[in-house]
Amino acid sequence: MYLRILKKDLKRKKTMNIILLLFVILATMFAASSVNNIITVMGGLDYFFEKANITEHFIITSLGNDGTETEEFLTKNSNVKEYRREELMFLNDKALTQNGKKLAEIGNSIIVLDIENAQLNYFDKDNEVITDVPEGQVYFTGSLVTKSDIEIGDKVKAKIEDTELTFTYAGLGKDAFLGSEMFNNPRMIISHADYEKFMADEKAAKNDISVIFYINGYDSKTLESDLSDAPNTIFNKPLSLIRTSYFMNSLVAALLLIVSVCLILVSFVVLRFTISFTINEEFREIGVMKALGLKNSSVRGLYLVKYLGISIIGAVIGFILSIPFGNALLKSVSENMVLGNDNMILINVLCSISVVLIIMLFCHRCTRRIKKLSPIDAVRSGQTGERFKKKGLMHLGKSKLGATGFLAFNDIFSSPRQFGIMTVIFSVCLLLIISLANTANTLSSEKLLPLLCATKSDAYITDVDMITKVETGEETYKEVNADIEKKLAENGMSGKVYSEALLFPTIEANGKKASPIFNYCRDTKASDYTYSEGYAPKYANEVALTIQVAEKLGVGVGDKVKLTLGNKTDYYIVSALFQSMMQMGESGRFSEATDIPDELIKQVMGFQIDFDDSPEQSVIEERIEKMKDIFNTKHVEDTDGYVMTCIGEGIKDTINGVKLMVLLITAVIVIMISVLMERSFISKEKSEIALMKAMGFKTGSVIAQHTLRFAIVAVIASVIAIALGTPFTKLCIDPVFGITGAINGVDYNIKPIEVCVIYPIVVIAATVLGAALTALYMKKIKASDTADIG
Repeated sequence: MYLRILKKDLKRKKTMNIILLLFVILATMFAASSVNNIITVMGGLDYFFEKANITEHFIITSLGNDGTETEEFLTKNSNVKEYRREELMFLNDKALTQNGKKLAEIGNSIIVLDIENAQLNYFDKDNEVITDVPEGQVYFTGSLVTKSDIEIGDKVKAKIEDTELTFTYAGLGKDAFLGSEMFNNPRMIISHADYEKFMADEKAAKNDISVIFYINGYDSKTLESDLSDAPNTIFNKPLSLIRTSYFMNSLVAALLLIVSVCLILVSFVVLRFTISFTINEEFREIGVMKALGLKNSSVRGLYLVKYLGISIIGAVIGFILSIPFGNALLKSVSENMVLGNDNMILINVLCSISVVLIIMLFCHRCTRRIKKLSPIDAVRSGQTGERFKKKGLMHLGKSKLGATGFLAFNDIFSSPRQFGIMTVIFSVCLLLIISLANTANTLSSEKLLPLLCATKSDAYITDVDMITKVETGEETYKEVNADIEKKLAENGMSGKVYSEALLFPTIEANGKKASPIFNYCRDTKASDYTYSEGYAPKYANEVALTIQVAEKLGVGVGDKVKLTLGNKTDYYIVSALFQSMMQMGESGRFSEATDIPDELIKQVMGFQIDFDDSPEQSVIEERIEKMKDIFNTKHVEDTDGYVMTCIGEGIKDTINGVKLMVLLITAVIVIMISVLMERSFISKEKSEIALMKAMGFKTGSVIAQHTLRFAIVAVIASVIAIALGTPFTKLCIDPVFGITGAINGVDYNIKPIEVCVIYPIVVIAATVLGAALTALYMKKIKASDTADIG
């Protein structure tokens, strides 16, 4: 008998049961994949670093230096436990070509590595360690792959000095040390035989070599300070900086965690509501079964068996789908990282079982009401006929709305719990999309310019060849600036060109040392930049420090620090504190009054241009395109483009990809909820609908009333989400930006049309579509169905 009743129930309420099954599948898929991803992402960097055999500290020697002096320094340092030496060569990105054209616009030098000399584990796209590279083949890491259209088997040519070799692309490589988007230092991993061919070139062996030292110490807390005096270095940083260089990956991962948690909550809230709603609406069947003599336990057991069957089927399907869905979510994070956990299948199974148990708990709680239902409820349509308070807050006589509008609003106010849950769910889904949009838009806007320690200019040139001239000493930065000014003037675009110089002093205070990166520009005033405490450095003996550096040294505004730059040591007063994303928050700034010799300035952020005639934005855009031809480079940008170059061009695309996926998921959830709720309302209100038709209401009018209810809920949810959008974004995303040094938060770039119009319209349209299509079922209800009224 049980089996027969179940079969009839499943057939009779096919739509409701299918929708419930879909929500179980979604809940299982979201829960299993999200929990797995949370575990994977939270331990992601540790897992990657462990597999790569990473060390506590890293030193890269200056270009053309064989590392002999640096190695002697490490040998004599008592805190150095061990070090590994990895020899390499630098390749100009323009010297790597495919079919005669530059392979990728990366704006940085490429590291050429001999696989036999590799001191870390490098991984292929399948996360297998690369142990051997056949002669004539090459693996590329990082932006060499993401910024090119290269495919496995393609031919490329690399030229160092007078030696040019042809390689066959073997696949993607993953580098734990320099593989992050922020560093943008891709590697060419080649065979020992090919590396020796490059080294056979005397000029290459003299001018283009360098060495990376991977260092572990006895006392990791003092290791950075103990190694700060290492000679002939262009990079001398601890593992903490490498960890924070994956900020953008961490940002995407954090967004995925937020999305995952919200999807889990939405799924279970919907399941709880759906199960409760469907059971409460089956008063007629329950009353009839009780009239036939079935006990409460038997009726309750029938529903528990039904939902157990649906939950098991849904959990099995959700488990299967959770694996590819979870991988799709992680793909955006794991393209240049090795992520994973060794218990993925077990976690998915446990999550699927948990979903079944939670559903059964919901069912057990919801079926308690069966004890209160009696056979008479089957006759009275679940109503007792008694009501001791107003059903709604509105009065027809005082309302200026039409019949359709009044009925729609009155229904919402009469059932605040049902429609309130829908409002909360829609709001949460829309908040997710808004926060992702705000983050993506901020990462490509001038709002981040102060955090990059730069001032706003008309145009920026970040061409690697121009910057390399300064690094190699071929020209001073002043000479490069003068050359740019001259060419601009010759082409009718006269303007002022200046550069943010990067310096690497050693600072001491209170027995502690730090090696932050310092900004210096003679052509701007220190007061042009923003500070969180104190005043801008005005005199030659004043500096500003980021909060992180000040805390590391134990100093504050007004304190003195000993600063060594080149062979000169002086005392400076800390006049201000500020926040910066340069070197993950470890930076400082000299006053423009400080006299720094040109020969000490070997690195610049780029070349900023302010045109003399203060042109309109449209003119600036035309000039930027013209400048690309004049200087034969693609790396001429406006402010937004410059920010994208500094942050990493692929990050915005990655976040936008996640945003679109969440938008699609949201649309599906909204449509399914609308269909479920409207189908339930029609089942519950069948008699009322029939009565309205008997009173003369047309079918279209009744459909409009039901659809309008959902539209109102979607509009209310949109208003709530828009109002909470910025606070929600700051609450969730500010801590992530804080990792990079923006510990006081970020000024987000809000695009009103996108956030306040486009996304709300998508949610409202999905809601109306689901409700309207489902409401068409009312055409089957006739005026004669009023006979069902008890």
